[in-house]
Amino acid sequence: MVRHITDRVFASMLLTLASFGASAAAPEHVQQLTDSGNCPNCDLSGADLSSMRLMSADLTGSNLRGANLRKTILYRADLSGADLRESNLEKASLGRVILKGANLQGLDLSEAKLARADLRDAQLSDARLTNAMLEHADLRGANLQRAALDKAVLRHAQMHGANLQGADLRGADLRELDLRRLVSLRDSDMSGARFYNTHLDRLDLSGGRLDGADIQNSSMAGAHLDKVSMTEVTMRKIDLAQASLIGANLHRARISGAKATGAKLQSIDASGAVLQGIFIGSDFSNSVLEGTNLGGANLKDAVLQEADLTRANLSSSNLYAADLSKARLIGTNLSNANLREARLDETDLSAAVLDGALGAPPRP
Repeated sequence: MVRHITDRVFASMLLTLASFGASAAAPEHVQQLTDSGNCPNCDLSGADLSSMRLMSADLTGSNLRGANLRKTILYRADLSGADLRESNLEKASLGRVILKGANLQGLDLSEAKLARADLRDAQLSDARLTNAMLEHADLRGANLQRAALDKAVLRHAQMHGANLQGADLRGADLRELDLRRLVSLRDSDMSGARFYNTHLDRLDLSGGRLDGADIQNSSMAGAHLDKVSMTEVTMRKIDLAQASLIGANLHRARISGAKATGAKLQSIDASGAVLQGIFIGSDFSNSVLEGTNLGGANLKDAVLQEADLTRANLSSSNLYAADLSKARLIGTNLSNANLREARLDETDLSAAVLDGALGAPPRP
């Protein structure tokens, strides 16, 4: 017992002395935190609280600006409304911590453990959350503009009303998320991110990047993906109905099981890509589809005006009533395709393979 008390007093002395350094922390507040484990509305700015065990601590409304909280255990602590700007929370244990409305702007939260944390309405703009664990975290209304979330785990997080504009989400785990009510994902980099059972319907992702992303069993119906870079993206069982991908770069993309009825795909570059699924009524006009594999795709009523389909694979595809006027199908494989009622005005079919094609025009 004596040794326990002595160790505690010694730790208290060290913490108090540290707070006198280059900090503005009130010594009596540091002492209060050390003695009781709680200090609401305290001035702890600049204090060295690194590696402390502050589980379930009450720090609501406290000033922790510039405090050192590296490797500090704050499990279930309540920091609602706290000012944590310029503090160091690197590798801190923040599971189930309450940070509702807290100011974490520009903080380094790399590798922080924030599973099931309450970050509602938190200010996290420009924060660094690289490799952070945010599984099941509550981020409703949080401001994450320009935040670095590369390789962060956001699986099952609540994101309604969050703002991720310009965020770095490269390699992030975005599985099992409902992102339909985000404020913005514009200009965000999600290259290499993983999506599974993720809802992105009607979201504005324009100006962003999805290069090499893995998107499975997800929905982007009505989403705005204009001019998004999606090179080598993998999409399986994806809903792109009525989505807008005008000017998107889909070079060497791998899309299978797509439901893209009525999608706007004008002026895309999908050269060397695999596009398989339902594209009924979709608009591919002026697109580059050179060497693209559309074998077996349902392109009924699709618009392919002036599209470049040179050496593309359209074997066994359904092009019933499709508009292929002025399209380039030089050396294109149309074997066993359905071309009935298709518009072929000024279409270049030089060296095209038409074996078994229904409704194929007679050879000159």
